[in-house]
Amino acid sequence: MPSVLGVLELRERVALARAEELRAELERLQAAVVEADEAARRAVIAREETVAALAELADEAAVTGAPAGGPVVEPVAGAAGPRLEVPVWSEGLGVDVLPSDCARIVALVERDAASGGEGVRARRMREDLGWLASDAKEQAARFRAKRLVERGWLSEGRPGLFRPRTA
Repeated sequence: MPSVLGVLELRERVALARAEELRAELERLQAAVVEADEAARRAVIAREETVAALAELADEAAVTGAPAGGPVVEPVAGAAGPRLEVPVWSEGLGVDVLPSDCARIVALVERDAASGGEGVRARRMREDLGWLASDAKEQAARFRAKRLVERGWLSEGRPGLFRPRTA
């Protein structure tokens, strides 16, 4: 018959071995967490860089002080498609001088305000324009709306919520 001390020593060795196995598993899991955090950080940076690059393309497309009634769409070869000229808003200037997508966005925002809405987000603009559901198309609608804000056609009360321009 085994001694009581022998049984307790065996239990101790089994418990210590199990603790060592768990420590090794914990180290492996911690390394996996660090690796996943790094992958997430890289994805965030890639997304932010892409958004910044797209914003720069949209900024390059703007032509300041375009004359009223002048050409509003200037096709330019490139991955981003045609660049749109949005004239700066001035008294007496109608939406007919805007590119068609921009005019439709302004009309949507004005309809929303007339019906008592709080503002329009890019997703609703994308839907109203009849574009396919994708983050890229939603981002394109957002860029157009931000360009309209910069040019005085719309205002942005809260980030991403577009309203008619304030007088």
